[in-house]
Amino acid sequence: IMSDSDEQQKQLFLRENILDKGYEAEDFVSYLISKKGDEGINLNNWSLDELKSVVNEFISSQYNNYINDGNDFDFIEEQSQQIPTNFPQFNNTDNNNEQPDLYGITNPEIINCLKQEKTELNKIDNIKIEIILGEKKPGTFFSKAYQTYIITIPTFNLKVIRRYSDFEWMRRILLNLFPASVVPPIPKKNKLGGDRFNEEFLEKRKRTLEKFLNLLLEDPKIKVSQIFYDFVSIDEIKNFSDKKKYYNNIKLPQSLKEYKSLNGKLDIKVDDTREKIYQKIKNMTETNQELLSKLNKQIKLLNNEISIVITRLNEIAKNCEELFLNSIKYDEDNDIKISYYELNEMFKHWSNALKKQNTLTYVNIREYFKFSKNTVKSMKDLINTAEINKQNFVKSKKNLISKKEDLFKKGDKTKWDLAPYIQDINTNDKNTIFPYMLFNETNTVNNLKQLYGYYLNSVINEFNRLEKIFAFSHKQNLVENAKKEISIISELFKNTSDIAVSSPKYNIENIMEKFDSEKNKNKNENGN
Repeated sequence: IMSDSDEQQKQLFLRENILDKGYEAEDFVSYLISKKGDEGINLNNWSLDELKSVVNEFISSQYNNYINDGNDFDFIEEQSQQIPTNFPQFNNTDNNNEQPDLYGITNPEIINCLKQEKTELNKIDNIKIEIILGEKKPGTFFSKAYQTYIITIPTFNLKVIRRYSDFEWMRRILLNLFPASVVPPIPKKNKLGGDRFNEEFLEKRKRTLEKFLNLLLEDPKIKVSQIFYDFVSIDEIKNFSDKKKYYNNIKLPQSLKEYKSLNGKLDIKVDDTREKIYQKIKNMTETNQELLSKLNKQIKLLNNEISIVITRLNEIAKNCEELFLNSIKYDEDNDIKISYYELNEMFKHWSNALKKQNTLTYVNIREYFKFSKNTVKSMKDLINTAEINKQNFVKSKKNLISKKEDLFKKGDKTKWDLAPYIQDINTNDKNTIFPYMLFNETNTVNNLKQLYGYYLNSVINEFNRLEKIFAFSHKQNLVENAKKEISIISELFKNTSDIAVSSPKYNIENIMEKFDSEKNKNKNENGN
């Protein structure tokens, strides 16, 4: 008999490697049956290692079937927007006219690349994506029960249904396709448990997924990309699964020239001014991430402390209610009875106001700045990639300079690896020969410099883009927060004012009638 943890581990593996990669559940189950007959559809009959092996076989068979049907994955290469982090060396033929320094290291500003195609989303600005909660789907061979989310873009009359793992999949692909973009965060996968379908949890996740999609719309490259349009427009499950297969098999470009940009050009310039701006952004990002982490912890503590105060106010209100009921039995002075009742009302109003305040703090402030913190983390990830490429370039440049100096001193020209296109050059003049020595290694260093320049400028551009977005977003959040604060305070003011104004007019009969009415209402609500 398989334990729950074993079953969940197998289901997670199958979900990530079959469903999340766009393969059909029915096709895979049929493949299992072909291996073990009817026993194949029972997870108990497969070890995790066996499943790993059969999944690899299945994926291989699906790819071969696809190719044999006359299809070709090569077209996906044309849709790729990205170069991998471990960027391979490539020959630089565009910059032979670029004036090199003493060691042959050039400093180009722009490199031509492929021009990115644009989708329907490019036609309109200020698009808004909305998400509402869909249905809770029952568990399958591959997974436990899951929640669906309905994505709509009213402007284009688009409506699709996705699950959380689809968002995870798209973000993973976007990180591969757009390594020079800050891909916003999505909420972490929740541990398996009953609280996965808690209304408050689902609402929170829905809000964050909605922020994720709308922030993607603010990236001009991702907004018009085919993968993003497919994600928000393909409503037929089979078609969406096919698209997942396509994007999972994308062949990434092997050079900056194969990268796609909106204008067909990449900014790769490296100079002291940009280096200083980059360093400033790096320092600021690290500081902001630290401060935002502290802010989130403090707001979480504030939420907990307000919750304690709410509990205490409710206890006081309950105590006043008991005093009121006791007074009804024993006190003859109606003013005492009324006073206890009014105290009960006052503390309840305080409690309700603080409860609304706590919700407001959680949703409008804590969630907002937690999302900001995680976005800053994504920015830091991009900076880390730039740092890796910078270190590769600086180290290779240092080695190149040292090697050229050493080779020239030794005078063994057979090891100089001179550029193949030079003729009749004075090999005894250091300033003349150095740019053409170690042709292949010099070319590699120039390529590394271009790659570093690409990420350097991407950091600067992304920081400026996000700064504008969050400057506007912060103001919006502040205004929205202030309006709701006013509403809460106004309601509390009105309720307490009613007590003050109405107190002299109260009589015990009216109070008892009101008290009984509230009790019956609460009893009915609890019963429902």
